[in-house]
Amino acid sequence: MDEDDLLDSHPDLVDPEWRKHAQADARLGARKDRRRQRAANRSRGHRRPRRRWWIFAAVLTILAVTGALVVLAGRRPAAEVAAPNPTAVPILAPVDLARPYAHTPAELWPKGMDGISSPAAAAVGPFKAEAVTDAYAQARRAIVAGRLDPAALFGHDPKAFAALLAPDERDQLTPLLTGKPAKGKSAFSGYLTEIADGYHLLDAGPRTSGTLTAHPGKAGELAVDANYVVAYAFDNVHPGGLTSPAEIVSFLRVDETYVVRSGPSFAEASHGLWVENGHSGFSSVGCAAAKEGFLAPGYANPPAASPTGEHLDAPGYYDPKYPVPTLDSCPPN
Repeated sequence: MDEDDLLDSHPDLVDPEWRKHAQADARLGARKDRRRQRAANRSRGHRRPRRRWWIFAAVLTILAVTGALVVLAGRRPAAEVAAPNPTAVPILAPVDLARPYAHTPAELWPKGMDGISSPAAAAVGPFKAEAVTDAYAQARRAIVAGRLDPAALFGHDPKAFAALLAPDERDQLTPLLTGKPAKGKSAFSGYLTEIADGYHLLDAGPRTSGTLTAHPGKAGELAVDANYVVAYAFDNVHPGGLTSPAEIVSFLRVDETYVVRSGPSFAEASHGLWVENGHSGFSSVGCAAAKEGFLAPGYANPPAASPTGEHLDAPGYYDPKYPVPTLDSCPPN
C-alpha cells in the first residue's frame, strides 16, 4: 500500500480528539521555535529554518486532506436502483416473499385500487360532474368486488359483485356468476377472479395499474372505460426452490366498459350498472387451473427447462395503454 494511503487511513488521523491535541502541540512547538529563532537571529545575525516548522505544516496538511475526504464521502450520492422492465419478467431472478413484486412490472405499482386512476370529474356530454363522479365510484366498487374482494377471490362468492348491478343485468349474469366455469375457458377473467383451492396470497396484497375514463354512450348511458391490470402475489412454502418472480406473481389484464343507465329511455329495472365489451388476458399463471376457470400461480405448472434472460411478453399484458393480447401465456390443449 502507498505511504500516503497509510497516512490517510491511519485511525489516529480521523480521530477528532487526536486531531485537536495534534493541532495544539504543533502550535505550541511553533511558538517555541519562533522564540528560539529570534534569539538565534539576534546572536548570529541570520535566519535558519527549523525542522519543526515542516512537521507543523505536514500535520496541518494531513488534517485538511483527511477532513476533505470525510466530507466528500458523506456527500457521495447513493447508487441508483434500476427501474423494473415494464414489459418483461426475468426468467432467472431472486425471489423474496417479503418483496414478491421485485423484478416485475408491478414492483412500483400501488396496492389495491390505488393504482387505477381517473381524471378529475367534470361534465361529460349531458351528464353533470356529480354523475361522472358517481359513475367512477360504481366502476371502482365493481372492480374491487370482482377482482380484489376476499369473498370472490377465496370464497368464490359473487353476491357482492352481483349486488352492484342493475336488476336486469344481475338477472342475466347470475347464471354465469354462480355456475361452474366451463372447461377450456378462463371464466375467472370474465367477471370475477377466483383463486384455485389450496393457494394463498401474500400479505403484500394485489397491486394494480390502470385508468378509468368516462364518456357519453347512447341516450341515457354514461360509460366508463376501465383499462387495468392486477398483479397477484402468491405464497410458497418452499421459496428457496424458486428461481423467478414469475413463479409467484400472476398478472390479469382487463379492458371492459361499465355503463350506468338512467332516464326514460330505460325501464326502472334497467337503471344502474351494466358491464359491456369485456376483454381479458393473463400471464404467469397455473395453466391447468386457468383452463378450469381459476387463478393459480406459475409454480403450479410442471418444471420447465432452464432458460436465461427475460420472458418478453406483449406489452399489453402489463401496460393498460396497449390492447389486451389475443393469446394468453398458456399453451392450447
